[in-house]
Amino acid sequence: MSQPTFRTLVVVCLAMFTARASYAQDKPPIAATVQGHAILVSQLERDLARVIKERKISEAERTQLQKQVLQLAVDRQLVLHYLATSKQGASSQDVDLVIARLQKKLDNEGVKQAEFLKQQGQTLAEFRDQQLWELSWQKYLDKYLTEAALQKYFDKNRRDFDGTELHVAHLLLTAPADATAADREKLKTRAAAIRQEIVDKKVSFADAAKKNSQSPTAAAGGDIGWISRREPMPESFSAAAFALPVHDISQPVESSFGVHLITTLEEKPGKRTWQEAADELRPAVIRYLFRWIADKERPTAKIEYTEHWPH
Repeated sequence: MSQPTFRTLVVVCLAMFTARASYAQDKPPIAATVQGHAILVSQLERDLARVIKERKISEAERTQLQKQVLQLAVDRQLVLHYLATSKQGASSQDVDLVIARLQKKLDNEGVKQAEFLKQQGQTLAEFRDQQLWELSWQKYLDKYLTEAALQKYFDKNRRDFDGTELHVAHLLLTAPADATAADREKLKTRAAAIRQEIVDKKVSFADAAKKNSQSPTAAAGGDIGWISRREPMPESFSAAAFALPVHDISQPVESSFGVHLITTLEEKPGKRTWQEAADELRPAVIRYLFRWIADKERPTAKIEYTEHWPH
């Protein structure tokens, strides 16, 4: 049997290389991997579309939302990895059962699985991943989202749920709509310097607000009046205000308006019980559990990003 010539080997190698390159191009682009699990760009595009809906946004806002959507997907994968390794997640058999039930439903409706997946904008593998996440997270919540957990969270965060009202003042350094991250950092640095002057008692909060604030409340020393936990101020503002003891001054707080310094002047304690606040407590505890797991997992997790998606 004759040996292949050098020319033949070159042709074969080039053909293999071309085939591999074609295969690589056919593979769906990946935005990141978490513990070896790929997060596909197609998944993030669906998530982003659900967030944006019909809104018109700037390119800068779009990029920021892309980063947030990716970070949420990374966190979700960290949580799923924890549930799997701690044997608290759903099994492959659980997902198989969901797929079988879906197939039976589709058969009864005369719909092919391929048509259903096309409508969803997913491959079967992506659909399985989605089901694995939903089943695993629900299984975890069924175990830990208890009345005892709600009451404990309420006791630790009573101000946020019992109807407490705060009399607050703020100092605002506004940021233009097209402000860059560097622009906002400069505002935070300036706000921190003003805060230090107030803390050092070189100036009162009211006088600092009159001199520096770009809010309509500046002439009143920044006095906004009474606010509740969830209105009328942006969430970042309210969360910071309700974390402050009376008369303390916050660190610089960012919102869509710019950078704030906040102080609480008075407090009216609320009277709601945890049972009365249960509808608000449940989503708060769910967010807490999610964040607790993701933050615990991140320091030791292998996370790699690609250039196919902003991060």
